[in-house]
Amino acid sequence: MVDWASQDRIFPPGYSQVDIRFRRGSIDSSLPYSVATNKRHNCGLQFKNVNDKSASIENLHHSLHQAIHFQSDIFDNKTKKKNQKLLATYAYNINWPRSICCLNGNDGSIIVCEQERCRLILFTSQLMFRSTCGGIRGNGFCQFDSPSNVVELIEDSSSYILVADTNNRRLQCFFIGYRGEFIHKYNIITKEKPYFIGTNKQFIAVSCEKGFINCYLTKENDQIAEINLNKLLSIKKTISIPFCLCMDPNDNSLFISNPIASKNCIYQLSILGKHLRTIKLDNQPFLHINYLTFDIRNRQFLIIDTINSIIYSVKPDLKNNNVEILLKPSDNVNYPQALCISNEGHLVIVECSVLTQHTLKLFRYIKCKCHSRAVTPSVKTSETTSIRSIILP
Repeated sequence: MVDWASQDRIFPPGYSQVDIRFRRGSIDSSLPYSVATNKRHNCGLQFKNVNDKSASIENLHHSLHQAIHFQSDIFDNKTKKKNQKLLATYAYNINWPRSICCLNGNDGSIIVCEQERCRLILFTSQLMFRSTCGGIRGNGFCQFDSPSNVVELIEDSSSYILVADTNNRRLQCFFIGYRGEFIHKYNIITKEKPYFIGTNKQFIAVSCEKGFINCYLTKENDQIAEINLNKLLSIKKTISIPFCLCMDPNDNSLFISNPIASKNCIYQLSILGKHLRTIKLDNQPFLHINYLTFDIRNRQFLIIDTINSIIYSVKPDLKNNNVEILLKPSDNVNYPQALCISNEGHLVIVECSVLTQHTLKLFRYIKCKCHSRAVTPSVKTSETTSIRSIILP
């Protein structure tokens, strides 16, 4: 019964109203990825945009495909053992994903950058498909040409995304609307092709081809520095490829690495290009640095070795046993390209190669209670070694 004057539903005496947003069915305990029963979530928002029958069938196809694919990934065909680190996979209609980011300052949405298709894909934090941007190679409005990197940008307590539109020599900034639409905000033009982006609340750093790092102010977008790494690091043979780059949000430090160098080093620079120190991985010569990001929660680097399909962490605190192997090929990791950390503290990885399936995977990184499945130990293993840091004048 409804009180039409107030539009409020009247319940009989003794009946307590139930908020269905906190209700989870018993079937959720068998799902590969489930939200905790004590957390609010916006699963229902996805279905408000589904108005036609064809869209409903497409979403059902997505769900069935992912359930079958996850079942095959979570069990080893040889040992028949369950992979305790893998939480979820998404492999439907993804082509050459080169980068990924999580909107930690917003609702935890995940954005995948497809280089070949020149588009962005927006997922919810539960890996539910929402929308796309681009899809047509070009230099027009909301178009890309071989985008290489996508990162989150926090500005005035609002969450935006920056895309390295490589062949168009520009950065594109977008805002995610309420219904998942990509709203264009502005462009930043670069002289050289941009590949990697690092951001914090004050600065934007862009790693471009030919060893250049361009630094900008976040609000005004004014360029404050252009760093030539070939001269700064005294590289004899000038390299044309970009350096891997990430930024420490707390002290505005830049961390860069040469992905093709014979010796693995991470260089720490100031935002204006002053060389602060060099971190060398002496005891792990087989490890490569193909992708570099900074984990602010644990104050450490997360590094991808695409060639060996290894993901490891490095703590830049000058102590021993600072390198830890997090994920290996035996953990169902195949040629990872990029990673990010979700709001729940999980590792979200994109994989692609000519030999493997192009996939988005979610792995357990730290202990959590956001899944209905029993909590397993962290993915960190006892495979540790030490690094040597050199303080240079």
